[in-house]
Amino acid sequence: MTDVPAHNRIPEPVHGHTEPVPHHAVNYVAIFFTLVVLTILTVAVAFIGLKQEWQKVILALAIASAKASFVVLYFMHLKFEGKLIYLILIVPVTFCIILVTSLLPDVTFAPIFHDAVVHSWRFAAGH
Repeated sequence: MTDVPAHNRIPEPVHGHTEPVPHHAVNYVAIFFTLVVLTILTVAVAFIGLKQEWQKVILALAIASAKASFVVLYFMHLKFEGKLIYLILIVPVTFCIILVTSLLPDVTFAPIFHDAVVHSWRFAAGH
């Protein structure tokens, strides 16, 4: 066996031993209050005097997306993960965006269709 200096040897794995994971300091109280403020803002959007309903929906969805990103980044610790997790995240986020955008016409045009149907029923009934 050749004499290899200790600093050039490959360290042997130690079985049953785990390395401590670095703990990231996160101010959970600040995240909590940010989520509370965004929730209050979401409720306030419902009372804003916007003329079009779709504007309220888009604004509420934008605020909800910000809240979801805070939860995912800090409470689910995605902020401290490697880059591969973001690649994996692309597929569900894409499906979520497709689902929400496909349902938006249902939400925005439902009052118009409802009023037209009610009017046609009243007209057919002779009222």
